[in-house]
Amino acid sequence: MTAAQVVAAIIAIELPHGQWQDAITVLLQNVSTNNAGLKIASLQTIGYVCESIDPEILVTQSNPILTAVIQGANSDEPSQEVRFAAITALFNSLEFVRQNFENEGERNVIMQTVCEATQSPEPTVQVAAYECLVRIMQLYYDKMAFYMEKALLGLTVTGMKHAEEKIALQAIEFWSTLCDEEIELQLEEEEAQEYGRPLDRQNFQFAKSSLGLVMPTLLFLLTRQDEDADEDEWN
Repeated sequence: MTAAQVVAAIIAIELPHGQWQDAITVLLQNVSTNNAGLKIASLQTIGYVCESIDPEILVTQSNPILTAVIQGANSDEPSQEVRFAAITALFNSLEFVRQNFENEGERNVIMQTVCEATQSPEPTVQVAAYECLVRIMQLYYDKMAFYMEKALLGLTVTGMKHAEEKIALQAIEFWSTLCDEEIELQLEEEEAQEYGRPLDRQNFQFAKSSLGLVMPTLLFLLTRQDEDADEDEWN
């Protein structure tokens, strides 16, 4: 277990009981320093805290946490290790930044930062960014129409063709997740029609409208698949 995990575990125990109230504040201050090692450790700790604690406990600090994480993940950040730690922390904080996603301006900043991270020269940052996009599609499908048109379609199709397998797999996972979401919405729509209920959510049919780009890419990838690979493994 790393030092960041130990500190995060202690914070996760203390905060629900009203203890160590300034822990997050201290970590956020560390992210603003010029010490790359301290920034990485603090971002890792924030990520672990967000992953392990009830989102309701941190919701009042979602704005400063998001600001610090976005600052670390920004394309202007010279250290790719810092960007990786920040993108990972962002992934873990996506559950409790729902209010921020409701704000168009803040949502645009989050999406721009994640999309730019898919173009990082460091493969681990790219993988983490695509993992973020997968989770964002799961949590915030209803907000994705603009971003699918402007960036996500092109980014993920390009990502599926990437020579780095881990990047390609996450780009494929994006479309797998999207399709699962739209299948569920289709079932909800059929049930609503059957019982004469209004629809709560819109199915944007991203998969259907993108078949012309996505399907040829997937078929090409099938020609590169290892025939002897385990069917239960991504490859």
